[in-house]
Amino acid sequence: MTGKSSLSFWDAIELLSDRGTPVHAPEHSVRSVSFPAAIISLTTLVIAEVPLVLLHPDRADGTPMLLSLFVFPMIACGLIIELVVLCKLRLQSPLWTFLWWPLVVLPIGLLVLSLGPLLAHPGYFAVTGLSSAVGVMCTFALLVGLGLGLGFVFWPLVVFPLRILGLAVCDAIRGERIAAFRVYVPLIFLAIPAISLLAVASLDFAESGRVVARQLVLALLGIPGEYGIAWEPGLWIVRGIALALIGSAIWARARSRRDDTRTGA
Repeated sequence: MTGKSSLSFWDAIELLSDRGTPVHAPEHSVRSVSFPAAIISLTTLVIAEVPLVLLHPDRADGTPMLLSLFVFPMIACGLIIELVVLCKLRLQSPLWTFLWWPLVVLPIGLLVLSLGPLLAHPGYFAVTGLSSAVGVMCTFALLVGLGLGLGFVFWPLVVFPLRILGLAVCDAIRGERIAAFRVYVPLIFLAIPAISLLAVASLDFAESGRVVARQLVLALLGIPGEYGIAWEPGLWIVRGIALALIGSAIWARARSRRDDTRTGA
C-alpha cells in the first residue's frame, strides 16, 4: 500500500499552484463554467472554419483537415479542463451542464463544417456515393474524438505548466520569492511535447521502436547513425531545449544547496 506521505496527482497540482495565500471556502460551493466553455467552443469553431474554407484539403498533406478536426478540438478540450481545475482549486464544483459544449456542440459543429470540403472536393476524399461519404464522415468523427481525448494529455503537458510559469513570472515581477520547482517542473512538462514534435519534424529514422530513442540521442550529440536530418534548425532547437533543461537543473540544485547552507548557518 502507498504510505500517507506519498504525493497524489491532485496534491501535486495544488502544490504547484500554491502562491502562499490561503484559499477560503467560497460562498457558493457550485460554480457554472458554461459561459467560458461556450466561448472556447464557439471560438474553436470559428478558427477551425478558416482552414476548412480557405485552404484546399490536400495542402501540406492534409494539414487543414488535421488542424480543424484534431488539433483545435484538442486545444479546446485542454482549456476547458483548466476551467474545471481552477474551480477545484477554489474549493468549488463545476455545474456539469458545461459538458454540452465540448461533447455535443463542438464535435457536431466541426462535422458540419467538414461537409464543405467534402462536397467541394469529393475526388480528394474518394467519394463516389453515399456509403463512401458516410465512411469519410466517420473518419472525421474519429479524428474529432481523438482530438478531444488527447485534450487530457494536452492539459498537463501544455496548459497547466504554462499557467504555473505565468504565475511564477507574476510573482517574480511583484518581487516575491519563487521556489525553484515552480519553474523547473513546468519546463520539464513543456519540453516533452516540444522535443517530441521537433524531433519528429527534424529527423528521418530508418527504423522504429526502441531503436529510435538511441538514434535520437546520437543525433543530439552529432554522432553518425541510422537517421537522416530533414530539418537542421529544428535539431539545434532540440539541443538548445536539452541544454536549457540541464542548465536549469544545475541552477535549481545550486540554489537549493545555497538555501540549505543559509538555513544551517
